[in-house]
Amino acid sequence: MPQKTDLYTILYSFARKQNSPVIEMDVFIPFLEKYAKRICEEKPEWTRWTEETGTRVWVDLNHIAEDGRVTVTSGEAGNRVYLRHYYAEQVKEAYKNADELSGRPFPDEMSLNLAIPKEQIKPLDISVDLPRFLGELQQELVPIIKLVFPNEHGEALVPAPMIPFTLLEFSLIKIRHYLLRHGNKEYVQHRLAPQMIGKEDYLREILDQILIRPGDCLNDLKGGREAAFYFWAFFCNLVRQDLNQKNELLLEEQGALQAVYIVEVCAGFFKAKAARIKEMELAFKNFELEMEKPPYYFSREAIAKFKDNKGVPLLGQYSQEELDAYIKKRTTEPVTPNELPDFVFLHTGDGTAWLVRKTKILHLCARLFAETRPVIIKLISRRWKKLLKEFRREDAMDDDRDFDRLIAACVAEYAPVLNVLLQDRKLYLIHEELHSSEKGLPGSLRFFNRDELLPLWTLLMIKRKQLIGDVKLLMPFWYTLPVISGIIAFFMNLGKKKQNRRESPEDSGGKPADPLRELRNAAAEAEAKLIPGGHTMETYLEELISRWGKLVNKQSKDNLVADVNSLIRDRLRRILRSRKNAAVHQDTLDNITNSIMDSSRGLLKISDQNALYLYIKLYVIKLFTGKVSM
Repeated sequence: MPQKTDLYTILYSFARKQNSPVIEMDVFIPFLEKYAKRICEEKPEWTRWTEETGTRVWVDLNHIAEDGRVTVTSGEAGNRVYLRHYYAEQVKEAYKNADELSGRPFPDEMSLNLAIPKEQIKPLDISVDLPRFLGELQQELVPIIKLVFPNEHGEALVPAPMIPFTLLEFSLIKIRHYLLRHGNKEYVQHRLAPQMIGKEDYLREILDQILIRPGDCLNDLKGGREAAFYFWAFFCNLVRQDLNQKNELLLEEQGALQAVYIVEVCAGFFKAKAARIKEMELAFKNFELEMEKPPYYFSREAIAKFKDNKGVPLLGQYSQEELDAYIKKRTTEPVTPNELPDFVFLHTGDGTAWLVRKTKILHLCARLFAETRPVIIKLISRRWKKLLKEFRREDAMDDDRDFDRLIAACVAEYAPVLNVLLQDRKLYLIHEELHSSEKGLPGSLRFFNRDELLPLWTLLMIKRKQLIGDVKLLMPFWYTLPVISGIIAFFMNLGKKKQNRRESPEDSGGKPADPLRELRNAAAEAEAKLIPGGHTMETYLEELISRWGKLVNKQSKDNLVADVNSLIRDRLRRILRSRKNAAVHQDTLDNITNSIMDSSRGLLKISDQNALYLYIKLYVIKLFTGKVSM
């Protein structure tokens, strides 16, 4: 019986003695009690099994049943315990002494005198199935692997966790035994020299290594070193040719032949794996180069379309799972301690996640500032022009802080990526990290004063006084004279108050007006004024499209027009829902058109804004007059 007194070790030893993984508890418990009483004087650690043996056994048995090592069944024949790893443990024991195994074939069911259930064995053809098995990432559920060698060279039982590295170590020891026993190192060196021209030193070195430190050969194999791959390919082929010429093989020769089959397959696998890793590393270098190109921020869809300098998609040189793992690592683990990771995710309100390289995040800010500047200028200019036409002002016209808040509101709506960047505290940390680096930061990328972000009007290079001056230059002079504009504003506001009181349905007792009917009437009147002579509605719309839709490709132009029309209809429906009972004024159509223009950043990027404005207004009229379905 074993020296260890834990129940599982005792059960396994008892099972080996009776040569069966099934143990009858009615037989085992009396045996254990009797054995413990006989040996406890010599070995006191067995004393715990001399009293209340059955109770102690069942308490411990419940614990080892929970971790899956045994299965307990009850029936008419009594209680039985089945040791699930009984056969795997015996196969594992066969590999305890590598030197003893070096002169024999690998263990199989016959040499171990085992009849292993089929559900505990997975057979693998050494040439066909083993490479696939090596490439599988999931843990093998079957505990024992049966390697089947070609040309009736036997089988090998191997515990699944031993594949491939421990199995390779045993194979290299068998090959050393073969070379030492036959004393044919010089013969092998002479035969392989023509195939290893230019690598003669490596040939001598690796043959010495096999004879002295065979385990060291494993590193070259695992690394997929090219010289190692070619040596083992030639060496294994040579040994196979020599041994296959014999009519009958000795046990040590059969073991060597099995070993060279294993080494040859593993060498090919590691060589392919190394080439795959090299290809993947190159692909990720190209990925990083793509991340450094404008526009500097990329969605997952854009990343999936990255290509190398030959136009070959990178997705394929690495898998989607490998890409996800790489991005996760680069966005969570810094290369250098106390620094931010190399990549940063930006999450906008629409649910899109944009990936940015840390070293390019300030360049992205500068690019977005440049792209956003004309959009903000157009928005605020249109806003202030409308206010001045109504002889009104707002605080942003006179105060830089209010002006900055107005810009921030526009950025939040029309530049979501820039807005997320400016709100993220990581921008300051990256700014400081790059500022304190060896290269430092150019003046154009310094966006912070100490720990405070510079005002947006400074970053966007928009001067409040210059902007309002530019707006006034485009208006009649009387709008810019304070005295005249103040008088006009007073009387206009007074007139509006009187008109509102006069037209109020509650005060007059009359029926409220139908705003939709009034809009249709206003649209019909405006149509006659807007369409020049010699044109119909359709011909004039086509002319306007040719002015603002300057695209060479007809299909692209048609798609753009369809998108604009769809946007107009969608926005108009929202406007009508929000102003069901609102009164119709002379400038209602203008307000609707301005609202549609301001609702899309894409519309603001179209160059000919005047032609686009007139097109939108006419299309709105067309919708109101029923000439096209809303």
